[in-house]
Formats: sequence, C-alpha cells, structure tokens
Amino acid sequence: MTHPRWRSTGATFVVALVTALVAALLPAAPALALPSGSGWSASWSYYHPTAYQYAGTLPGVRLTGYATDSSGVSSTVGTIEDTANDSRCARVLLYANGVGYIADRTTCGNGSHLTYSTVSYQQGLLVIVYRMVQGTSTHDKGFHLYIPPSLSDSQLRAVGTGASWSYYASTAFQYSITRPGVRLTGYGAHQYTDQRSSLNTVEKTATTLGCASGRVTGGTTTSGSTCANGGSASFTRFDHTNNLEASACYQPTLGTQRCLALNIPEPW
Repeated sequence: MTHPRWRSTGATFVVALVTALVAALLPAAPALALPSGSGWSASWSYYHPTAYQYAGTLPGVRLTGYATDSSGVSSTVGTIEDTANDSRCARVLLYANGVGYIADRTTCGNGSHLTYSTVSYQQGLLVIVYRMVQGTSTHDKGFHLYIPPSLSDSQLRAVGTGASWSYYASTAFQYSITRPGVRLTGYGAHQYTDQRSSLNTVEKTATTLGCASGRVTGGTTTSGSTCANGGSASFTRFDHTNNLEASACYQPTLGTQRCLALNIPEPW
C-alpha cells in the first residue's frame, strides 16, 4: 500500500514521520480481489474557533473524539467502541508529533467501549483506527486520519474547516476538503482489482483576488484550478492505484498558498 506525502503540513520532518509511522503500522493491502469499503469512513472538522471533532468507522468499530485548540495548543478526549458480535476488537492509537503516543485503547465485545483523554500537543494529531482479531495482536482492517496543526496556520481554525471520506457503497466512495477560500468535493470507485477513479470539483469560495486549486494523486495525478469568484473546475482520472491523496489549496494574489490534504485509504 502506498502511503501519502503530507504536503499540507508545511514541515518536511512531519511528512517523513507520518509516512514512516503509518508504513510501520498498516500492512499492505492484497491486490487479489476487488476490495470492499462497506462500513469505512473518517472525518474531522472545526465546529468552533477553539474546538474540532473527529470520527471514524470500520465494520464493527466506531471512534468519536473532540479536541480543544487554543491558538494551536490542543488536547483531546474520545471514545472507541466495538459495535459488532464478530470475534473482533476495536482499537485506537493517537500520535502527536513532538510528544509521542498519547492514547492507545482496545475494547472487545459487542457494545463495549473505552474512553481516553490526553496531554496537550501542538504539532498535529495522527489518529489510527484498527479492527483487531480478538485474543491476538493482529489487525485485519485499519486506516489513519491526520489532523494538521494550526499553530502556524491559524486559518485552519475557521468554523467548517475539515475533511472527510466515506464509502456509500462497497466499491464507491465520496470525499470533501474545506478550508478558507477553497472547497474540493469528489467521488470515486474501484475500477478493477487495483485501479480507482476520481471525479472532482474544486470551487473558489473566497471573494478576494486569488486562485483555488485541487489535486488527487494515487500512482497517477489529476488536478484543476479556478481564479474566478464563485468559479469551479472539474477534473477526472480513472487509473489511480492504492491509497489516494486529495488536496485543496488557496493562493491569494498577495499572500501565501495554504493547502489541506486528505488520505483516502484503499480498504482490505
């Protein structure tokens, strides 16, 4: 499984760290059959300038979490639940750059749950969700969700900023990324055993002078941009492979380009 490069973090060491952690924790998806994403989803968003929420699901697993954000300094609480009688367990790990692992909870049994609360962090939050084989240290499903730091990007704390993906059918998914000035929405499907499509629209939501752009990469790359107020652009690709990385950026004419990225995993 190919893992993403997190261009939107703005820090090379964060890119390398997230890539290395996820590569070590999540096994490669076998390319033997058309994968099913039924029950897979993840999201995060700011619902207040000082707080965001995040969530994730796998078959039989549900995660919900809330975090405070005081000018880039955060802490979080949450709940991991086992939601199925399937001889599987639910696990969540949280990793904060500069701090280390700040939570690791595993719960087993239909309807069981565990809560967590963490120390503070300020360099972004990596959320890893697993479905575990009960009685072992083996996981048979999993994904990660990265929530970037707002310490050096205060625009992230705007209400509505966030990203999400979900499978609405076993082989079809949808996703979105929103940050000030830009919104990217997309749909995709598994075309063959190891190919995925992406059909995308990027919109400029800012009324200032500047351009909005979107990009999706997964073996191959497709992108689009618009500089018109209220404008949009569509772009499509049918031969992506493995994980996808979608990103949305806004570049003011007299300012710094800011981006937000989202990893859309290939289920296994």
